[in-house]
Amino acid sequence: MRLEKSERKKHLNTVMLIDSNVFLEVELAEQHAEACKRFLERVRDGYIKSAITDFHVDSILVVMENYGKGWRELATFLVSLLRYKGLRIYTMSLSGRIKATYIMRDYGLEFDDAVAVQALKELSSGTIVSYDDHFDSVDWVKRVRPEDLLDF
Repeated sequence: MRLEKSERKKHLNTVMLIDSNVFLEVELAEQHAEACKRFLERVRDGYIKSAITDFHVDSILVVMENYGKGWRELATFLVSLLRYKGLRIYTMSLSGRIKATYIMRDYGLEFDDAVAVQALKELSSGTIVSYDDHFDSVDWVKRVRPEDLLDF
């Protein structure tokens, strides 16, 4: 069976880093939850190649817990990550975290954003999916919102 042109899904082969706020929009039913859910479905199905740092996964869990989510919701979130065909969990080394502190200095970023920028360097990528406009201060980083990637 041949898919009609409108039914074909394009694949994005460039690895993009996903910021924690994209997952939190869905987990906490925030303003952009529906767009994030649709974007993450594309990642889950393998149409979009992406990564998230282990640091940011842990940050998501801490925020979820602070919003009253219990062990069951945290476990469900973690297990759900295993289903994402297009997602790589990128482990940040101690030296990468140290380098992130220099990125904090050079770009005036908070540590979590600096870790993301350092991860982009290590992944040889320049694109982050995020609602955080602090990344706009880094001239070589392109920030896109999940909405920007739904109809590529």
